Amino acid sequence: MAYRIRFIPVMPVLMIIAGVVAAPLVVAGTFMAEMHAWQAVLGILFWTVVVLWLVGGGIARLRRMARSGWTALAVEPEGVRIGARPGAGPQFFPWSDVDAIVCFDVPRIVRRSPVRHLGVSLRDGAPGGVAEFEERLAAARTRSGPSGADRKTFDYMASKLADSAFPREHAVSAYVRRRDWRLNRSALERALENLAPGVRLVDLGDGRLPHEWLDDRARLADLDVDRSGEERGVPSE
Repeated sequence: MAYRIRFIPVMPVLMIIAGVVAAPLVVAGTFMAEMHAWQAVLGILFWTVVVLWLVGGGIARLRRMARSGWTALAVEPEGVRIGARPGAGPQFFPWSDVDAIVCFDVPRIVRRSPVRHLGVSLRDGAPGGVAEFEERLAAARTRSGPSGADRKTFDYMASKLADSAFPREHAVSAYVRRRDWRLNRSALERALENLAPGVRLVDLGDGRLPHEWLDDRARLADLDVDRSGEERGVPSE
């Protein structure tokens, strides 16, 4: 029995509608004589930024949904499908590569409640996993090619992976932020039990972020050059 989490485009549509409705009011304010005081000009600039954020943010979220085929996460007979996120397209992982589905929280800077995420953790040796990244990182650190700045970047990557707070056994190779979709946990657990009994649903504690290495993977892809001088390809995020 498959399970699919579909994007719900209610909030992006409301953002776009609100921005479109407010835009004429902001434009009209710029032509009113009483709005020429500097305080009023600052207010107009503020609402202009708000309108642009509403419309631009709503469109960006709808585009991400469309790129994902309107699917945030799907548990299918062949494997797991993860929807797109900023800087990464949708990805598919066969069951032979999947070790666990990982739930984790990312703290917010402003709000107190963290943002929930769902990710896919791969088995050791699976392509695109953290073990492969570590091997390529170790090889890059032994070569004499990287500059001083690049070498510091590599050293920082290695130290972060070696940190006891990094959950290496549940490092995720793709994830989707819980926004514009809802999770039915019991349905997800039933789908895993039916389609992949060996794959677990794991909850990580606070402060154990399993996804940070993905940004480093993109960085390593830009810097990693093999001994022949040709760039090695890596799976895109």
